[in-house]
Amino acid sequence: MTTTALDLIKRAMSKLNVLQAGETPSADDVAIGLDALNTLMLSLENEGIFNYTATRTTATLPASTSSRTIGPAMQIAMTRPVKLLRGSYSRVDGVDYPLDPISEAEYNEISLKTGVSSVVPSVCFYDGGSPTGVVYFWPVPTGSVELHLLSPAPGGVATSSVTEYTFPPGYKRMIENGLALELAPDFNVPPNPMVSAMYASEKRAIRRANRVIPQLDMCEMTSVASDFYAGQ
Repeated sequence: MTTTALDLIKRAMSKLNVLQAGETPSADDVAIGLDALNTLMLSLENEGIFNYTATRTTATLPASTSSRTIGPAMQIAMTRPVKLLRGSYSRVDGVDYPLDPISEAEYNEISLKTGVSSVVPSVCFYDGGSPTGVVYFWPVPTGSVELHLLSPAPGGVATSSVTEYTFPPGYKRMIENGLALELAPDFNVPPNPMVSAMYASEKRAIRRANRVIPQLDMCEMTSVASDFYAGQ
C-alpha cells in the first residue's frame, strides 16, 4: 500500500483528536510530525520490523584483507545496516560460496583470526558502530572476492511531507498508531490506551509474519549411529 508522510501524520493526529476530518495541519505541526515519523521509522528499523525485504549490496574484498568499513562513502558503500542477514555469499570465478554472519561472541572464539587463509571467507562479523560499521571476515581470502551482502531494507527517512512509502499489508496502520504515540507528548495529549494496545498487537503480528525459522546445520562427522533407548 502506497501512502505519504503527510497522510501518516494526519492519521496519527486524528487518532489524538487534534485534527478533525477535512482539516489540514499547520506547517509547524507537519514539521513536528516529520521529525517524530523519522524517529519512529529508525526505531522500527533497529527492531528489525522491516525485515520483510532485504537490500543486496555488492562490494570487493581484496586479497589478504580481513575487514572492510561499511556505511555511506565507506569501503562497502551503503546505508549503515542494522545487521547482515543469512543468505549473504561471496563469489570467485563465477562460483558462489555461503558467507554466514556470526555474533561477536562467536567471532571472539576464533583464536587465529589472521593466521588462517582460504579461497573465500566462510563467516563474517558485523560490528555495527555509528555512523560507520566494520565487517570482519574469516578466514582471510587468498585472492580478491566479490561480496554479496544482504541486510534488512531501511524503513526510509521522510525528507518532506510528500515522501512516499509503499508498505505490505498491516504496516500502515501499525505506523499510524506508533506515530500517534510518538506525537502525544508534543500535543500535550495523554497516550490513548486503545491505540497503544493496537500498536503492540500489530507489531507482534508483523514480527510473526516476518519470522524466519533458522535451519540447523549438522556436520556429517557428527551424524553417528546411536541407541536412543540405551541413552547412547
